[in-house]
Amino acid sequence: MTFRQCSAIKHIPDVAKGFNGTREFKELPERVSEVKKRLAHKRQSRTENDAAVDKSGNNCLSQIQTLRKTFKVIFDRLERRTISEMEKSKTSLKNKIKADIDQFEIVTEKLEMLTDALKDGSDTNEALSYIGFTKCDETIFNAYVLLEKIANNDEYKMTFQPFKGISEYLFSLEMLGEVICEGGEKPLPGPDHVFEVEKHVLHNVKVADDKDTCEISGICRLANG
Repeated sequence: MTFRQCSAIKHIPDVAKGFNGTREFKELPERVSEVKKRLAHKRQSRTENDAAVDKSGNNCLSQIQTLRKTFKVIFDRLERRTISEMEKSKTSLKNKIKADIDQFEIVTEKLEMLTDALKDGSDTNEALSYIGFTKCDETIFNAYVLLEKIANNDEYKMTFQPFKGISEYLFSLEMLGEVICEGGEKPLPGPDHVFEVEKHVLHNVKVADDKDTCEISGICRLANG
């Protein structure tokens, strides 16, 4: 494996000198609080969605049992297969929800661990403060990536759709109907999609040797600010 040589190397204590007094470091607790608040909100939303999946599963079961009255002779065989498929689908959805909740908890615990470490060492060792800030900043960025991913996912739910023409094809069917799972990642917005702006900040980026008028239509904030 071949690596490119570093063009310059800086000693962390030199880079971190005076870092505790910077705006970025002072604003870190507020940023952590904000992202923890959003993580908690999404965790609560997913927890409620978990119960909604159970409720929608119960609704599916009710529809299946109502249909059973019409086709009692051969319903037992089809019902078992349909309910089995529904339970598999419900388990799959609940596992996805649990995975989201676990990610929220992991990121939250990591943020708490990093901020606690910063509190313990920030007054005596600026190098540790710098390292802790960098890791915390990276974790905050990852948290926002996670929140954006979840925001683009629909709430999971299930509905039951009986097969059409069931009275004609009943004896040849393997199941009563299809269990439809909804939710997950939304499609990316098209070019005409209108986004809602949460906040904006104006910056003057003109430099002394500018000769022409420059038009910047958009800019993104990186994880390090």
